Amino acid sequence: MENEIIEVEQIQGIVPEHPEKIYAITNIGEENYAINAANVLEIVKFIELSRPEKLPSHIAGLFEYDGKIINVVDIKSVLNIEPTPYDINSLIVIIKSNENIFALMVNKVIDVRRVGSNSIQPVPYHTVNNFIQYIYEYNDIQCNVLNLESISNWIKNHPDDTSDSAGFELIPNDMESLAVLHERKLEYIEKTSKNPYAIISDKDEFVSFYVGENKYCIKMNDIKGFYKLQEIKMTKVPCTPDFILGLVNIKGDFICVVDIKNYFHSQRAPYSGSGTIIVLNSDEFKIGILADAISDNIQIKPDEIAVLKKQESKNELIQYVKDGEIYLMINVPEMLLNDKLFIK
Repeated sequence: MENEIIEVEQIQGIVPEHPEKIYAITNIGEENYAINAANVLEIVKFIELSRPEKLPSHIAGLFEYDGKIINVVDIKSVLNIEPTPYDINSLIVIIKSNENIFALMVNKVIDVRRVGSNSIQPVPYHTVNNFIQYIYEYNDIQCNVLNLESISNWIKNHPDDTSDSAGFELIPNDMESLAVLHERKLEYIEKTSKNPYAIISDKDEFVSFYVGENKYCIKMNDIKGFYKLQEIKMTKVPCTPDFILGLVNIKGDFICVVDIKNYFHSQRAPYSGSGTIIVLNSDEFKIGILADAISDNIQIKPDEIAVLKKQESKNELIQYVKDGEIYLMINVPEMLLNDKLFIK
């Protein structure tokens, strides 16, 4: 996710001039919806929400984020989607619009990927609220790109209709689920009290992923895209270093796929023929890293990274500890300067 909030285009029918944006592909009900990752502050597992006696029908509950009480919106109600219950595996996506911070309830986040402006199309119709901004084809299925500014304005100006409690009724209320949600809330409070989040402009966004038992992370701006290995044919190249798994053709570009565990630790990672290729954002090199599984996103202050770099001699791989978990932070610019990537 990018640090700087990109303003959403307000003119209907015009595709943004930005060549690429990063979107979180989410599942809401039975449909897929894309959310501009530049507006996402954090994604957290569904936790216990505060629920006063009266709230608008489209508000599932209240959530404390960065010292502020924000609305958690039942986006199904806003989009007039058939109401279906949430469960403890649902997610809360915290959004920063131009004038507001709010949260959306989603069933799950399917993917995070860069999308070029030529891959999205303006909606071929007009609605009163313009909640859907563009249409994007994701894995041959239509994916609606949410207009977060329109949704934010609607939430802000919508009358407080408390005649229906649909959003609240969709929340699990069995004793076992309530206990899990309450425990998560306590864990979240403890975590944020030790590491309070600043606004997104004060932090860099990193994507974490697993290779074997190791957990790595890469700055989102250093990532060009994510691609499922199962959907791409990889060709082994003879007379190359052991850490080169092979070449793949992605949209006409031949990408050299690197076994990052072998590259850094001289330990070959088990190759199962599955996983996700993370293509690095570089004009000079066409390089991808094979990840076993994509994990969560983390935010790290730039000054924290600067301190860590001073402690490392090569600066190519930096160990970072967050909430008791070890992340191996890949410094992509430094990595791309390493002579071992030049195949002779």
